Amino acid sequence: MVAQSVPVAWLVARSAGLVALALLTVSVTLGLALSTRLLGNKRGKLLLGWHQTLMWTGLAMVALHGGALALDPVMRFGFVGVLVPGAAPWRPLPVAAGIVTGWLMLALAASFHVRRTIGQGRWRLMHYASFVAFGIGLYHALNVGTEFSGARGLIIAGALAAPVTWLVYARILIPRAAKKPPTRPAPEPTTRPQAESRPAVPA
Repeated sequence: MVAQSVPVAWLVARSAGLVALALLTVSVTLGLALSTRLLGNKRGKLLLGWHQTLMWTGLAMVALHGGALALDPVMRFGFVGVLVPGAAPWRPLPVAAGIVTGWLMLALAASFHVRRTIGQGRWRLMHYASFVAFGIGLYHALNVGTEFSGARGLIIAGALAAPVTWLVYARILIPRAAKKPPTRPAPEPTTRPQAESRPAVPA
């Protein structure tokens, strides 16, 4: 019954969009937890791998979301409408926010592979774009997402934003442990050896 009344492409687009937003939220949350050292330093490499995997998986869901919308016979976005911000025939501003989110996620996911080339400092600076991607992605969902309508949508958005907001405050308020320079051992006091007393030679 549902398949007869609702295009399959629309159902795929809705499902993929929800999964993409959830994965983006988890990836941003994990990245913030790593930067604040709340999860410790022992599992940093493993968690960084999960952070990267979540970003790429979320990007795959964004691609599925956009591809399904491009093929939807009712919405008729076309591939230009889901790739170019502002080109969508319906709700162009919120849809453009979703498109920009997708492009930002692509840039963030690709940055993992050029981290050594651009340097750790620039890579960290670039990752501030994840906050922008999360914010405008949430704006996109609240304005065009079917599941985000009404009070239910505000509750879902609040649940997604709560861990990210808390970790942002933790990132600002929790001081990072400053690296202390290695302490050198104190040099041993140098004492001149006293001249040995020689026995007097009789004249």
